[in-house]
This record gives sequence, structure tokens and C-alpha cells, in this order.
Amino acid sequence: MKASLEIYDPAMCCSTGVCGPDVDDALVNFAQDVKWLKSKGIEVKRFNLGQEPEAFKMNVAVLTRLQKAGADVLPVILVNDSVASEGRYPDRQELCAWLGIHAETGDRHVLETPANSLLEKLRDSVVAGDTAGMRGLFVEAQSQGIALQALVEAMQAGLDTRQAATQELVEAANALLGVSQSCCTPGGGCC
Repeated sequence: MKASLEIYDPAMCCSTGVCGPDVDDALVNFAQDVKWLKSKGIEVKRFNLGQEPEAFKMNVAVLTRLQKAGADVLPVILVNDSVASEGRYPDRQELCAWLGIHAETGDRHVLETPANSLLEKLRDSVVAGDTAGMRGLFVEAQSQGIALQALVEAMQAGLDTRQAATQELVEAANALLGVSQSCCTPGGGCC
């Protein structure tokens, strides 16, 4: 899964808040870190409440937090579709840890996050054909604010793996039975 970062900013005069005579140092540093992350191939989307209120309405996790706590909850930072932070701008070290990249080089490394772990379990339940497990994990992931697209991708990866394993099994059975691949066999997809 490609790493992504979504930032839901409070209403600001511009897209980064780095303008005017009284600029917050945290915003300046954060804007530089976001620019650096983009240069390292991280997908970054940034939304300003004053300029793009529809984006806030479209994200259930952000909208729920905004309705419960008001604008003080902003900025809300999502990493790979899961809420990582709210009410403050994280530093580069935190962003990199959340995104699974090295803070100095920007190189990717494996990082186990709750969202990644949940998506892995969902994929594995699909591979195993565990319908009850899949349903439970799907509901849990939605309650944690994981985006539907991430859930779709995890389940599709599970289906792809399951289908490949089934195809390998059919081919191995056909080889043992001496059935040629050009013949129509049960599960072969031609009948």
C-alpha cells in the first residue's frame, strides 16, 4: 500500500497558513516537512476548512471529530486513511514514524501500525475464506475511520491471493491426473 497523508487544517488565509506578518513557526516547519514528504513520493492531500469545507463533510472520521469537539480538533492528520493526530501539527520525526519512512533519507521501512495490521488481518481473513472474521474486521476498521478504498484494496488483495492459490491447486491436480491444460476441466474456467 502506498503511504498517504491527509491534512485537515483549520480555516486559514491560504493553503499552508504560511503567509502574512505573524506566521506560526510550527506551520512553517510543517509546510517544509510536507514539501519534503512529497519529494519522497508520499501522497499528500491538504484541505483548508475555509476554502474546502466539502472535503471535511466527505470524511466521516474528520466530520465526527469536528462535530464533537469543534474547530479546536483541527488540524486532523490522517495517515493511510487512519487518524494519527488532532489539534496540533506533528514534527518530521512523528510524520516519518507514522508513514514508515526514515526521517533523514526518506527511505521506506516496514512499520506496523494499527491500521496496517487491521488491513493485513482483513486480507488474511479473505484468503482463508473466514467470512465471519472478515465481517468483524470490516466493521472494526470502519469504526476506526479507515477509508472504504483501503478496505476494498485489502479485500481485493485477499481475493487475488485466494484465486491464485485455487488456480495453482487446479493446475497441480490436473498435472497429477494427466489432464492437459487445453482440456476443459472443472474449475478450469472454460465451462
